[in-house]
Amino acid sequence: MRQYLVLFSLAALFIVQGATVFECKGLDEWCDGTVFNRCCGDLRCQLNGFARGTCKTCIKDGHACAHDSHCCSGNCRWLRCRPEEED
Repeated sequence: MRQYLVLFSLAALFIVQGATVFECKGLDEWCDGTVFNRCCGDLRCQLNGFARGTCKTCIKDGHACAHDSHCCSGNCRWLRCRPEEED
């Protein structure tokens, strides 16, 4: 019976800790660009290396991106934020 109590306690601890692991990150908090360590709302993860980033309102030029709307310049080409295109 004691073993079950220990197992139940450990399971409860992992569930509570697991819930905090999956919470979204706020402005200037650490992120890694995955769904497990994502930024909240409209914030974007500006990666500075493999799985090392910071949540920002937009991604600066030279950093990895997926869509134009993620970049401060509004220009995502070849998975990198680029300077604004001139007309």
